[in-house]
Amino acid sequence: MEWMLAMDMMTLLLPIGFGSGLYVRGLFARAEAARAQDEASGLRRQAETLKQKIEAMARSEAERQSSAEQRRQFFAQNDVTLVENQLRFISQANLHAIRPVNKEAARVLYALDEWIIAHQPDWRLAFEVAMGSFIKTSDSGDARTQDAAFSSYNSKRVDFLLIDRFGHPMLVVEYHGSGHDLAGDAADRMQVKRLALARAGIPLVELPVHAQRTDIFRMVNEALGASDAAVN
Repeated sequence: MEWMLAMDMMTLLLPIGFGSGLYVRGLFARAEAARAQDEASGLRRQAETLKQKIEAMARSEAERQSSAEQRRQFFAQNDVTLVENQLRFISQANLHAIRPVNKEAARVLYALDEWIIAHQPDWRLAFEVAMGSFIKTSDSGDARTQDAAFSSYNSKRVDFLLIDRFGHPMLVVEYHGSGHDLAGDAADRMQVKRLALARAGIPLVELPVHAQRTDIFRMVNEALGASDAAVN
């Protein structure tokens, strides 16, 4: 009797256990499926984020290249070292002639011309001359130092340059007139010019404002060691 009761109990429990196992396995399967779905969703989100980053980087690179090309075209169109641009700029501008020297400087120019006629008729007079055109550095010594020295005075201009019949620079005349010190660095530039001329052995005359013809003749004669006989 007990044996039959035990068998009946086992017969009853087996389906329950089997059903419980199926239920538990179903729960695990659903949980695993949900976890897999979450992971898949996460991977899709990561892939979408990565795609957006790649697209953003591609747009940024395209914009950078476009901007670089625009800059290149702008510089190419405005590069004043290119002859075609120089011609275009000049053709588009309104140009007119002006006096290369003001009235005060013109008076000095004619006084110097008179001095040349009276004292050195073979000499000639030039004005607003770049110092690099008549002063050169030596080929000896440190090349870097020589280049730096040349760059220091090359673009600076002298008011007047007297040359002999062979083209040698004989005298520089600077007129400190009303317009000479308009630039804030005029004194500094003049200091550089003085030193460069002295190093090159070229006499310098610095005329004060409103210098008269007799003053000009006298100062030029003194600088050149000439006679004052023909001052008047």
